[in-house]
Amino acid sequence: MFFDMHADVWTDTLWQYEKGNKDVIRNKYKEKFEEGGLTGGIFVIYQNAMKTQTPEEDFFKNLRIMTEEVHRARDIIHIIKEADDFEKARELNKFAVMLGIEGLPGIGDKLDYIYLLEQLGVRHIGLTWNETNAFATGQKGDPNRGLTDLGIEAVKIIEELGIVLDLSHANDKTFWDVAKHAKKPFVATHSNSRVLCPAMRNLTDDQLAVIKERGGMVGMNSYHGFVSQNPEEKNLETLLNHMEYVAERIGLDKIGFGLDLGEYYTPEGEDPEGLLGVKDVTEVKNIAKALKNRGYSQKEIDMVTYENFVKFYKKLRADK
Repeated sequence: MFFDMHADVWTDTLWQYEKGNKDVIRNKYKEKFEEGGLTGGIFVIYQNAMKTQTPEEDFFKNLRIMTEEVHRARDIIHIIKEADDFEKARELNKFAVMLGIEGLPGIGDKLDYIYLLEQLGVRHIGLTWNETNAFATGQKGDPNRGLTDLGIEAVKIIEELGIVLDLSHANDKTFWDVAKHAKKPFVATHSNSRVLCPAMRNLTDDQLAVIKERGGMVGMNSYHGFVSQNPEEKNLETLLNHMEYVAERIGLDKIGFGLDLGEYYTPEGEDPEGLLGVKDVTEVKNIAKALKNRGYSQKEIDMVTYENFVKFYKKLRADK
């Protein structure tokens, strides 16, 4: 089994709907998921996938398309809301899909929209992609600006509702502001080690230490630019080096994979530049094989590919 902690599936779904193609998960991805051994993931709305109207109008178009696709695929996907939904998905032989939001510019400064998103089934929120918004500051924003007063309130609501709080795209100031104000565990669903690859989207050792202390998780990101700056090292083995480095600092029980596969967000006709060894979702199965070759037990492989996130989510929901 394999649960991908970060998949921009709704981005490609949006683009496909705009071309008149619907039932995207069934027609384009179901066989690929099965070939790669993917059993579920956090499927996120990436706010900046379109900029044709206002951020709010674009966001609600994304939401409408996502919910229609969820309806069309209801016989092959099971939406994860409560912790026992993982087991229900397995019993029903359906893909376990958690609905996520990557960045909140689409809700403006309206805190109450977070309650609306929760009622729609959203169980994952990243305060920002790389942008600056009313709540927080992303990697492309002012490094001296972090979490705002509204952002502090947003964190409280997200925690109260038992939604997974994701800091992968937050700038360092936002990360540390959240660490100051958050009362519950938070995650970085798709980030690696900044020591091994000095991309700002990766995490410092100090940040890893806080995630460990808070009982959070880190998902390994297969985007080549966050794996290595050396072209010869842009491969699965280097990604697993990141995994082992991070695991040494936070524990193997806090490791997952948020692959951030480019096939979901790369415009048609362009090369998604996948990582050698796990270029697309059909190659996800290679991760377990590579871990086995490194001497990991099946129990340990199950932990990092699926079980750690399930346990994390069970605890998060129990404490809400």
